[in-house]
Amino acid sequence: MKKKTAVITGASDGIGSSLAKLLVNYGWEVIGISRNTKKLNSLKNELTKSNGIFKPFPCDVQDFTKLKSIEKKINVPDLLFLNAGIYTPVDASKKNLEHYKNHININYLGVINAYEVFLPKMLDVNQGHILIMSSISGWIGLPKAAAYGPSKAALRSFAQSIRYDLNAKGITVQVCSPGFVETSATSINDFYMPGLLKVDKAAQLIYKNIHTKKFEFSFPFGFSTFMRILSILPDKLSSYLINKIN
Repeated sequence: MKKKTAVITGASDGIGSSLAKLLVNYGWEVIGISRNTKKLNSLKNELTKSNGIFKPFPCDVQDFTKLKSIEKKINVPDLLFLNAGIYTPVDASKKNLEHYKNHININYLGVINAYEVFLPKMLDVNQGHILIMSSISGWIGLPKAAAYGPSKAALRSFAQSIRYDLNAKGITVQVCSPGFVETSATSINDFYMPGLLKVDKAAQLIYKNIHTKKFEFSFPFGFSTFMRILSILPDKLSSYLINKIN
């Protein structure tokens, strides 16, 4: 039986790394893309010891040409996991232009680059699965998220829009909007993170949900439900509650 192939951007760390390990353990061939060559090779060495197939490709998702060279070397992706991203909390009362630009260039336009590169092969066979990593911060503006939140809101809107064209061509589109996950990105936060999940648990929940028909899924359940309610409340009330919590 032919192995399934997954392309994972942001594969060297956090959720990307954990999902890569999980998929390899389930017999998938994983194409791992990240700009961190050292961590990619370390992950390859770890997974090779367990006879898994993990192919590392050092690449910044901002580099469309290099992404295109990777696409020419791989099989048709059964799963395209668009996960690469950065997170920097900002004080919006200060100058943050470079942070704003970097978040859009990597978190949003980096996803668009990978999407444009790997989609054609999936269209050729009229099948495949695209999973885009957004965030609950894409649902509503949150403190310190003026750079990160808009990039994730853009991804959610993008996923909502592309599904109409792609579903008709046999390609499934999903968006994952998690709460706080214990990664190197969230380790810089100096505030309480309700419902903080271990990264391996987050990967397991993602794997479970890619086998469902949900368009959007989020976790942990309690915190994501609370945030969903906040996002639909009148702004005066939601901002009051966020200020109280913050």
